Amino acid sequence: MRKVMTGVAFAAALALCGSAFAADQKIVGKKLLLKNPGATSGPNNKIVFLSKDTSIAQPSGTTQDPRCAPNGTATSGGASASLTVTGSDSFTIPLTCDNWTVNGGGNLFKYKDTTGSSCTIVLVKDGKLVKAVCKGPQVSYDLGASEVSIDVVLRSGSTNRYCTNFSAASGCTTTKNGSDGKTYLTKNCTTAPVACGASPSGAFVDSAGLF
Repeated sequence: MRKVMTGVAFAAALALCGSAFAADQKIVGKKLLLKNPGATSGPNNKIVFLSKDTSIAQPSGTTQDPRCAPNGTATSGGASASLTVTGSDSFTIPLTCDNWTVNGGGNLFKYKDTTGSSCTIVLVKDGKLVKAVCKGPQVSYDLGASEVSIDVVLRSGSTNRYCTNFSAASGCTTTKNGSDGKTYLTKNCTTAPVACGASPSGAFVDSAGLF
């Protein structure tokens, strides 16, 4: 659901977008699959998100690092990272700091959750890709109408987001638009979004209602 911010709240939101998320990375989408076979929050709901973009930079510094302190800013069990999907519906999956690791070369961050409560795997590889695979009721996206535009935002730490848009405007090829209530699939986008889709809270700022 869209939320409108006015006055001081809007000014604060703009300031936060300009500072806390100064490291937003707008990247090109390669694939987005959403499965919603029969239930809004069913156990077989699934998302597969992939971006392959040479501009992808891995987290650097404690405020961008998704791991627990002292590497990142979150305490054990907490989450400064998340995956947010927003289109005709929306959801956010927290990615707790305990499940993040980094390879010896420091160029591949990996999130792994064997419990099935968040995402099975999330990868951020420097200069290569961002990928997320999640399955379960936490992928609470209700398909049923033709999806025109979907934003995917992977937040890493408190000052870094990887922002992708899947739509005709981004040059994507959609083979299943979600109108069957079961599957949305689009691939091979050609351009990155001009701005990051979600606000720091995970909600949209609806500028049309501000003036």
